[in-house]
Amino acid sequence: MKLRKIIAGFLTVVVVIIMTLLTGTVLLQVITRAVGYSMPGTEEFSRLMIVWLTFLGSSLAFYEKMHLAVTFFVRRFKEERRKYLQAAVNILIVIFYLIVIYYGFKLSMTAMGSTSSTLQIPMTAFYSAIPVSGIFAIFFIVTDIYENPVENEEGAAL
Repeated sequence: MKLRKIIAGFLTVVVVIIMTLLTGTVLLQVITRAVGYSMPGTEEFSRLMIVWLTFLGSSLAFYEKMHLAVTFFVRRFKEERRKYLQAAVNILIVIFYLIVIYYGFKLSMTAMGSTSSTLQIPMTAFYSAIPVSGIFAIFFIVTDIYENPVENEEGAAL
């Protein structure tokens, strides 16, 4: 599916930009501390970048099929029952992410009135990574089910 690749490419570019910003910020922080000056806000900005990097990276893991797989459990089932197990696992993951999106959105809305201590960034900037990454994760899971309805425990289509 072309849209799936476009979104994954977009997320990859965003993750690379975030990693670059994070690396530059931490490097700047180390250099300024080495010369005896602590640059305010670099730690807080780094924390924001790590939050977004973690959550967007976890969404990309579903696209790349690098998410945690419980192969020991799956291998206990016969070949013809594995497709049902795979469907059940995917349904449970989607339900989990729907809950994550719901409560992540509620948390983001609750934090809208507060700001971070140093940079005065709305805390929503931190917490909105939760529902955004959940939406991307569900998108990748659902499109993967559509494209590859039955996979083996290593993630390859049967």
